[in-house]
Amino acid sequence: MGETIKLLAPVDGISEVILREPTVDEIAKVTEEAQKFGAVRAMKNLISTIGHIEVATVGKMGARDFNACNKYLSAFFE
Repeated sequence: MGETIKLLAPVDGISEVILREPTVDEIAKVTEEAQKFGAVRAMKNLISTIGHIEVATVGKMGARDFNACNKYLSAFFE
């Protein structure tokens, strides 16, 4: 089961991002990357991996769209 995030502002022809539950290894990687590079970069990489989109595309997302993806994925870190 996952979550489909409809983007308020499409980016590079993408109007939605389909996210799934991250694996334990993906969560561990985000935690490590957040310590080294910061939380935003770590979450960009996770959204890219799980959503099957380029990191550069994630970087072009509007803040509200990024935050919607972040909100869904952050629930797995509690």
